Amino acid sequence: MTTESSSALFTVPSNAALLRRLVQDLRTLPSEAIPPEGMTHHLAQIVDLMISNPEKFDEFAAVNVEWIGASFMGEIKNYFDLPPENRPSVVRSVFTSAYRFLCELEFTQPGEPSFEVRRIMNFVHDHLEDFTGTDRQQLIYAAYAMPAQVAKRLIGHPSVTEFRKFSETVEASRKIKEEWDKDLDERQKLLQGLASNIGNITSAYNFVGLVHGFQGLKEKKEEERKFSFVSIILIGLAMTVLPLAQLSFVAINLETIESHKGTLVYTLPTIIAIEIILLYFFRVVLGQFRSVKAQLLQIDLRVSLCQFIESYADYVTKLRNKDSSALSKFEALVFSGLVTEESGIPSTFDGAEQIASLIRSIRGGAKE
Repeated sequence: MTTESSSALFTVPSNAALLRRLVQDLRTLPSEAIPPEGMTHHLAQIVDLMISNPEKFDEFAAVNVEWIGASFMGEIKNYFDLPPENRPSVVRSVFTSAYRFLCELEFTQPGEPSFEVRRIMNFVHDHLEDFTGTDRQQLIYAAYAMPAQVAKRLIGHPSVTEFRKFSETVEASRKIKEEWDKDLDERQKLLQGLASNIGNITSAYNFVGLVHGFQGLKEKKEEERKFSFVSIILIGLAMTVLPLAQLSFVAINLETIESHKGTLVYTLPTIIAIEIILLYFFRVVLGQFRSVKAQLLQIDLRVSLCQFIESYADYVTKLRNKDSSALSKFEALVFSGLVTEESGIPSTFDGAEQIASLIRSIRGGAKE
């Protein structure tokens, strides 16, 4: 994890030129010119790394760029402003500052340190006693205390804080997702139950509609039955009243019956014809009454069958491979026409022809 520096240091052209000038000057100095021996050589190597990798140092050594970047460049400028005999103390200070940048770079950037960097770190470890005062403290700080300070700074960086908040958000999102999944499962079960209920309601509604149709038909047939029953009663009364009226007339006028023989002779055939016609219509209405009763019985049967058709259909579905026409008998029964038994009802025209023949035979006998 790296932090963004507030300002670049090693990528600034003027600073890069100053570092190149320092390297050139260090290369002219003998290795033993400034003790401990080899320090100038290793400082030149660190500065070479800064010159060749300015972006990396600005990115991965951003904490020290912020803390000591300006003073580091100021020390280099001061180095060139001093006479040669006063430069050794400045070189040690520049080395310790450069070493801090190198330690932070290797602490923050991924991967293992290079062989060159490990050699510089081994040099500092082997010659730590050769440094004194502030320079020695800076080297110890860079090797041991500074990584903890850098880590603390990185942990407190806004980017890391946002990442921590992101982790918390992820955890909260995970809990919300679990709650949503649980709620979704419950809603799916509820929807499945509702779908099943809707299917049952739809099926029940369809059969209720079918039963409602049968009920409407039943009401019409009930009206026909009542009309037929009333017609039977009226025709039966008419068939009874006519003979009773004639008998009453004869009983009342028994003493004077001789004077009304002609009237009785001529009215008797008419009364007989009327009785025959009434008898015929009585049979027709009686047959219609019986037919309507049979139809009502069949309608009641259809309504009763509709109560178990769904279970019957489910059962037949399981056996469809064995019998593909399992519902054919049921459908033939439920959706067939109502039986009226018309074959048992006498034809109107046949009855009229029989009555006409009877009247002609009676008239022929009277003439003779």
